[in-house]
Amino acid sequence: MERKIYELTEKQIAKAIAVRFELPSDEEIKTRWSKQHHGKTTGWGMMKRDLANAQLKGDTEYQRGIWQGRVDKARELDYSEERNEKSYNLGYYRGYTDYESNRNGWDQPTRDQFDQNYAN
Repeated sequence: MERKIYELTEKQIAKAIAVRFELPSDEEIKTRWSKQHHGKTTGWGMMKRDLANAQLKGDTEYQRGIWQGRVDKARELDYSEERNEKSYNLGYYRGYTDYESNRNGWDQPTRDQFDQNYAN
């Protein structure tokens, strides 16, 4: 089966750009964590991880990778990392491996549209 390339829509690009933010310093994260957890400082790395994941949502290459991974999985193509960009490859990995789970969360019109455009 031949490969189809996924193109992000203008709405998807605008949404990714809208959620961009600068990752706070470690000290700032520790302070936030401490306030939320009654003075405890252990575990602040989990907050940093969550912030880093949220920051990726604002990266258009990460979003492109997610959708390309979903398209390749739907078309039953082998997994492949073809770019040097880490954010794209991480998105591709998550899109490819989480495709079935993500698909279960889509409503029926979304599934039908995706299948019509990319799976068949």
